[in-house]
Formats: sequence, C-alpha cells, structure tokens
Amino acid sequence: MQRTPRRGTVATRLLASYLVLLSVFAVTLGLGITDMRAAADEAELLRSSLVPLQLQIGQALAEQNVLATQLNHVTAAKNPSDVREWIETARRARPRTFASARKIAESIAETDPEAAKLRDDVIREIGALEEEVKGDSFGRLFEALAVGDKPAADRIQAELVKREADTTSRLRAIKSRIETASEVLTQRARDRERRAIQLLLGMGGFTLLVGAALSIYARRVLKPLSAVTSRAEAVAAGDLTPRPAVDDSSEIGELAQTFETMVGAIRDARAEIVKAERLATVGKMAARITHEIRNPLSAIGLNLELLEGEIAEGGDQTEQRELVGAIKGETQRLSRIAEQYLSMARKPSPTLAPESAGEIALELLAFMKPELDRSNIRVITDVDEDVPSIPIDEGLLRQALLNLLRNAREAMPDGGEIAVRVTKAVGGGADIVVEDRGSGIPEELRATIFDPFITTKEQGTGLGLAVTRDIIEAHRGVIVCEARDGGGTTFRIHLPD
Repeated sequence: MQRTPRRGTVATRLLASYLVLLSVFAVTLGLGITDMRAAADEAELLRSSLVPLQLQIGQALAEQNVLATQLNHVTAAKNPSDVREWIETARRARPRTFASARKIAESIAETDPEAAKLRDDVIREIGALEEEVKGDSFGRLFEALAVGDKPAADRIQAELVKREADTTSRLRAIKSRIETASEVLTQRARDRERRAIQLLLGMGGFTLLVGAALSIYARRVLKPLSAVTSRAEAVAAGDLTPRPAVDDSSEIGELAQTFETMVGAIRDARAEIVKAERLATVGKMAARITHEIRNPLSAIGLNLELLEGEIAEGGDQTEQRELVGAIKGETQRLSRIAEQYLSMARKPSPTLAPESAGEIALELLAFMKPELDRSNIRVITDVDEDVPSIPIDEGLLRQALLNLLRNAREAMPDGGEIAVRVTKAVGGGADIVVEDRGSGIPEELRATIFDPFITTKEQGTGLGLAVTRDIIEAHRGVIVCEARDGGGTTFRIHLPD
C-alpha cells in the first residue's frame, strides 16, 4: 500500500494548535496590559501633575483677583496704608505661587506628546508672567499717593490695572488649557475603558471560537486513533478479517497500516499453526487408533485360528462358543473405540428442552446398577427436591454422566464408593458432583485431564473426558476436576438455567 506523504506528526500538529491558541491569548493579554498601562500613566499624569497644576493656577488666580480688587480702590481709599499692606502681601505670595506652578509643570513627563507641549507652554507662559511682574510700578504708585500726586497716581494705577488684567487673562487661559487637557485625558480614559471592555469581550469571544475550532481540529486529528483502538479491540476479540487501514498521513495512519500488516501476519501464522495442529492431531489420532485396535484385532485373529482348528477337528462346542464370545467381546470393544472417536470428531449440538438434572442422574444410576454391582461399587446419591428444570439435551447429559461414572468405576478395580449429588445452584441452574475414592489423578495431569488423548488408564483412549467437557460446554456449563479430601477425585458440573 502506497503511503500518503506525512503532513506532520500528531504531536507537532497539536502543538501548533496549542501555540495558535496561546498566541491569541497572548495578544488579548498584551492588548489588555497595554491599555491598563496607558490608563495608569494617564491617571498618574492627572493625579501628580495636571490636578495639582490646575489647583496652583487657581490659587494664583485667587491671589490675582485679590490684588486687582485692592488695586482698583487704592486711589480712593481713605487709608492707603491698609490697602498697600494687602497689595504687598499678594505681591510677595505671587512669585512663590508661580514658582510652585512652574515646578509642577516641569514634573510632567514627556511620554505623552500633548502633555509635553502643555508643559512647555505653561512653563514659558509662567516665566513670561514672572518677568512682567518684577517691575517696581507698585512702588511708584505708593510714592505718588504718599506725596499727594493724584494725577500721577491715577496714571500709574491705570497702567497697573491694565497689566494685572492681562495677567489675570493669561492665568485664566493657562487654567483653561489645563482644564481642557484634564477633560481630554478623562474622556480618553473613558474611551479607553469602553474600548478595553469591547476588546476584552471581542477577544474573549474570538478566543472561545479559536478554542472551539482547535478542539474540533484536535478531535479530527485524533479520530483515526479511535478507529485503531476499535480495530485493536475487534482483533482482541478474535476478528482477524483483513480491513483497509485508516487513510491518514500522520503516524497514526502509519500505526494503523503497521497494525493491519501485523494482523495479516498473525492470521497467516495462526492458519499455519492450526494446519500444523490438525496434522499433529491427525497423526496422534492415527497412532492412537492403531494402538487401540491392534490388540483387539490380534485377539480376534488368534481366536479365529483357534476356532478354525476346533471346527476342523470337530471339537467341543462349549469351547467353540467361548471363542465366539471372546471374538464378540473384542468386536464390541472395537465398536466402543470407534464410537468414542466419532464422538470426539463430531462436536455436540444439543437439542435443549426443560429437564430435571436430578431425574436424569437417578435414571442413569438405575440403568448402571447391575454393572456397578458386578464391580462391587456402592453408590451414595443426594438429589435435592428443589432442583429446577433447566434447558438440557437428555441424551448428551446421560452420555457425559455415563463417562464420569465409568471412569469412577474403573478408578476402583477392587470396588468402592461413588457419591453423586445434584443440588440447586446459587444464582440459578443446577450443580452436579461425582466423587470416587480411587487412587486419584496426579497433580501434573489434572490441569490437562480434559484434553484429548490424556488418560491415566493403560487401555484408555483419553477421549471420554474430552467428550464430556464438550457436552457440558455445549450446554453453556462448566466442569472442573479436583482432588478429593481423603483420596480420590471430584468432578463438579454447573449447568445454567
């Protein structure tokens, strides 16, 4: 089978899928962190720079309003010295206020171009204001008032009022720009928050879609593995039928193709083993049949020669009848051997009908009583009355029990005791037990006692117990062989309902 070029290992494709998902998550996380850092920088700019600067400019405006108010009434005041005190106090505070505002403006970082431009403009504007208010015009005003030069005082007052009005206007412009910048930053923060929420929702949904798509892709990639697993389970259950391999270019496809090749090799090897076992079984059976029929045939041939001599000499008819009886016995023995081999060759196919296993056992024991009595065998029976009727082929079960009872009789050539018990099984069905007090079966043979041609008897065929096992298993039952306490052998049969 020609293999499709591999597109990449499963591990590589799954790793690539994971990296795609990780990349999407990283992008989402990176954008979120960028927005959070930008929001944090803007919040810090508002907290540490713009808001304090706005407050400081507001304070300067408040001082400027006080100064302008006192300046407007200075020439008409009844006590100019009191007004001068107010003006001088405002003038002394104003440089400190401007210096504080400039220091705050200088702390604005250059990370935001608009904030940096605002900083430069405020610093420049405050510097210009500081230069303008350094003059000694207020001193000349107070000198004119002190000497009573009202025209000069009015002229100087007008100049100062105009200059202070211009200063107030410029301070208001600075404050307005700061307020506008603060509002822009606030609005930008709101927009960033809204965008962050939208981005989070969008990227979250996209991540879910990518994750779902990658899950489907991973499932499709791993789907051939399920087919290989199912195929392995079928092979484990005994299905060695050739199947086309999974058409996949990954190592899973290679595994499936290798697995199918292995299955084919197992099937071929199994066929060879079965063929070899059949030939071995045929050879073993042929040797066993030859061995089994040789003695009866020799006995028949010898008895026929003797009978021929007796007939030719006109001998005693009693002796002739004994020879004929011996020939008949050997012929029956050959018939039994042939029947056992035929039973082994024909797997039992029971015709099931509800029957009582206890009644079948009792009827068989009654039939075998003369045979058992001649062998000095005593039978102990224990058949429960509540044994249910179960699906049984009466003829086959009689044959199985007959094999067990004859084996028990042959295990005690000097006579003895056989126990037969039939009880209701736990969970349904019937249990049958056949025990003898013979010499028992050696431990090393007990595990294979139900295999064909395994026997402990000198003249046994080794087929009786094999046929018995086949009959019980044909009834979906179980038979086991155990050593009996005190000597002998116990056979236990369970037949399901």
